[in-house]
Amino acid sequence: MKRTRIVKLLTVFLIALSISYQVDEGNSQANAAPQTPSQAYVQKMGKGWNVFNTYDSFRTDDLSLSDETSWGQPIVTQELILSAKAKGFDSIRIPMTAYTRYTLGADGHYLIHSEWLAKYKQVVDWAVDADLYVMINLHHDSWTWLSNWDGNRASEEYKRYVDLWTQLANHFKNEPERVMFETMNEPYFENDTGTITKQDKLDMINRAAYDVIRSSGGNNATRMIVIPTYSTSADMDRADAAYHFIAGLNDPNLIATVHFYSDWVFSGNLGRTGFDEKLYDGVQDTPRSNIDQMFNTLNHALISKGIGVVIGEYGWLSPDDGAAKMQSGEKRKYLEYLNYKASQYGVSSMIWPGAFWRVPPFDWHDEYGTTIQAANMKQRSSYSTGLNEIYVHQQAANDIQIPLTLNGNSFKHIEGVPKKYYSFDTATSTVTISKEFINEKFNQASNGTIADLVFVFSKGADWHQLIIKYSTPVFEMAAGTITEGIVIPVQYNGTYVRRASLFDLSGNRLGSNSWFPYMMFGGEFTADYNEGTFSLLKDAFNASVPNGQIKLRIEFYDGQSINYSIQKSGNNVTGLGIVF
Repeated sequence: MKRTRIVKLLTVFLIALSISYQVDEGNSQANAAPQTPSQAYVQKMGKGWNVFNTYDSFRTDDLSLSDETSWGQPIVTQELILSAKAKGFDSIRIPMTAYTRYTLGADGHYLIHSEWLAKYKQVVDWAVDADLYVMINLHHDSWTWLSNWDGNRASEEYKRYVDLWTQLANHFKNEPERVMFETMNEPYFENDTGTITKQDKLDMINRAAYDVIRSSGGNNATRMIVIPTYSTSADMDRADAAYHFIAGLNDPNLIATVHFYSDWVFSGNLGRTGFDEKLYDGVQDTPRSNIDQMFNTLNHALISKGIGVVIGEYGWLSPDDGAAKMQSGEKRKYLEYLNYKASQYGVSSMIWPGAFWRVPPFDWHDEYGTTIQAANMKQRSSYSTGLNEIYVHQQAANDIQIPLTLNGNSFKHIEGVPKKYYSFDTATSTVTISKEFINEKFNQASNGTIADLVFVFSKGADWHQLIIKYSTPVFEMAAGTITEGIVIPVQYNGTYVRRASLFDLSGNRLGSNSWFPYMMFGGEFTADYNEGTFSLLKDAFNASVPNGQIKLRIEFYDGQSINYSIQKSGNNVTGLGIVF
């Protein structure tokens, strides 16, 4: 796309108050210069929460059933909104999909159903009353119909988009300035159209929404408008394109937004399970360094040039529960670090959870809720430098040492554990657990978690360090099909699966995901520790899986690995047992 003239926003923006929050480790990037209005606004937004799949869900089989429960979520209540505020959130994003909820009138214009808009406004007003900053958007309309737009302003998709934003702008024009408009969630287009690129199309719809909002009266003349990058990607080209679009409008009340779900092989649980583990062979990138790269990009393209930035969604792609979820301690490190960097750069971060249950008593998931709450309180959290699981298969001959990453905090104590059983070395930030404590627990319990050590620090979330007793897992014979998968009975004996792969006898990776060393946990295989099963799912197989003997390799967090032999004959697969 042609680059517009760079407008020196800092010379025309109003100078806001400088950032009051200083992170523990040095001054933030955002403190280096006075804030612009959009940067001051996102600073006040702080940490935010998405109301998950409620007003963005829909039904196509029966349009009359399209309501906030369409995808299995409970009805949003005022109690839920107040609970989010009580947990320290300062902002809330309420995704809304208009698709299936509008009618094409005789005048050729689309009209959002009034009862639906009234319900949506009620939740917006509950959030306003709770003193939250509120983000309104169009959500899954991005892929249900707008993605097909050909770039012609006379086309039906463009006219529909303008109609919908005309109604939203008018309906909410008297809301206070804490309410902002996001033009579209994760916008993308199927194709370029001649010389009109996908980015051109995004610029055109962003401009259409901008013009409608600014001309609609009320508080919309100066309301904050949130402009997404293409696909809300945080790569440099798309962030730079968003900057040039925003700069060309010469309007101080514009915010840029991106989404972040970490790298897929970490976030989706494809065998790269550590926050500081290399993501791909032959590269140095880790989940932590990818967060650094994202914020460096946002700073270079937007923040340093006076544009406020919101990470409108962040989270993970794996399940929240069951064996296929991300490793709990490594997920907490990811959440802690992302929110720390967001605070350092003056960026608002808004989580897309399963993390916040939407029914009373609205408790957090134990594995990561306290980490997010600490971030809401602008506190860093501490953790063990290594895995939060220590595996023991025999009585300990020596004490166990656990190095800590304190992040500016100090270690206080281990909850409920007598001081005689542990010590702390301030110089090396290392906790030592006595062999007497380990052996006492080892002798008292069967395989599984024998101790949950709760490390307490001066600030931030507590850290759960688990001690797990284990022995060798036992895999039995089984039968199944490539179309239905195979379920293998297992005695796990305290072991937990880290990753798995399929190979032929020559060592070549097999299956639908053979480009990567490991299969997707929860997509191609899964484990059930309660039922005692390991399942190869149908997505593990494809045409590359030959008839004959194939090898399933399973690796465990305790360091063990097993090779399980499978015989494939046409559609049938038979689990023969372990090959060492």
